[in-house]
Amino acid sequence: MNTIAWLLRLAFFLGVLWFALKNTMPVTLRLTETLRWDEVPLVVVMLGCLFAGMLLGALALAPRLYRLHRRAAALESGSRQATAAPVTVAAGGDTLANVARRAGAVGEFDAGDVGATARK
Repeated sequence: MNTIAWLLRLAFFLGVLWFALKNTMPVTLRLTETLRWDEVPLVVVMLGCLFAGMLLGALALAPRLYRLHRRAAALESGSRQATAAPVTVAAGGDTLANVARRAGAVGEFDAGDVGATARK
């Protein structure tokens, strides 16, 4: 899906570039009644408008992206604190033998048996 999005972006950019390169005649750019530029190539005006729109779109998204980045950082630090919290053991202890019995292991294995069989 990411590849399709990039292909669409590339097609849009190439379309705008092709259209702009086909319209290279000089134009008069009027910003106000008194401020104007004569003989500006149309390609410069069109690509300037495209890049100005991209910049304004990025600036419009910046606050939301900043908030999302802060939220993700807060959630990540919260998960680190949760994993770093000490684990409390219930009365009777969670020995390997108790965990194995609860998991369905058969037999009377005890951690003390390991040392006894190793000494024999």
